[in-house]
Amino acid sequence: MRHIKQTIWLILLLMFAGCNDSLLNFDDIIVESFIKDNYLLDCKHIYFEEIKANPSHFNFNDPVLDEGEINELLAMLQMVYELETPETDTVFNYYNIHTLYCFSLNSIVMKVDTEAPEIIKLVNKEFPIGSQPLDDLINTYGLDSVRLSYRYPDFPWLSVTTGETYNLLPIIDAFQDLTPVIMAENNGGCTDGDNITIERNKQKATIYFSIGRGDCPAGCISRRYWVFEIKDNEARFVDSYWD
Repeated sequence: MRHIKQTIWLILLLMFAGCNDSLLNFDDIIVESFIKDNYLLDCKHIYFEEIKANPSHFNFNDPVLDEGEINELLAMLQMVYELETPETDTVFNYYNIHTLYCFSLNSIVMKVDTEAPEIIKLVNKEFPIGSQPLDDLINTYGLDSVRLSYRYPDFPWLSVTTGETYNLLPIIDAFQDLTPVIMAENNGGCTDGDNITIERNKQKATIYFSIGRGDCPAGCISRRYWVFEIKDNEARFVDSYWD
């Protein structure tokens, strides 16, 4: 009998804990065209930063960016936008703040063996190359745009680009496995400036809009933040400050 009572109390405890586990829910959020048109790429970059920072992320080894996750990020921005406060007008309309695009989502730069037959064909855009692994990468991800570095082949770097956006991490690893590829990495680079970052878990999301001032883009000396929070399926303005 005592074991039955303990079991009942355990079930009630789990039910009570579940009721207080306020999960974010964006099913009823309609994302307006303003947010979709202006912040879709921002959300893809924000999501990619989450993936890149967490090797155990479920999307880490999948080149296709999870559409559901990106839609949730869009919904978060939509909820903040719908507040229609002086602060939202400031970040969306007055300063028109966007995230930093530190890493390309569609271009890979590689150091290559310039004398390898498949690289020579790649440079001359002789598709198909005739190397199955390389042709598979090109065809699967549409990497049909090739750009040579200045002074190629003395400076043996080139980049391949696609018209789509991907989590390039596993694609870069696949290029690294090719014999004529000495090194492969994400194209692009990061300068300092205005930015949007989002910290989120199952209970809440904190959204930081910021503008940089002083010696940007080399390195901003100071930064002004506007902070919003989404919790219990409601958005609110939290604080604004200089750092």
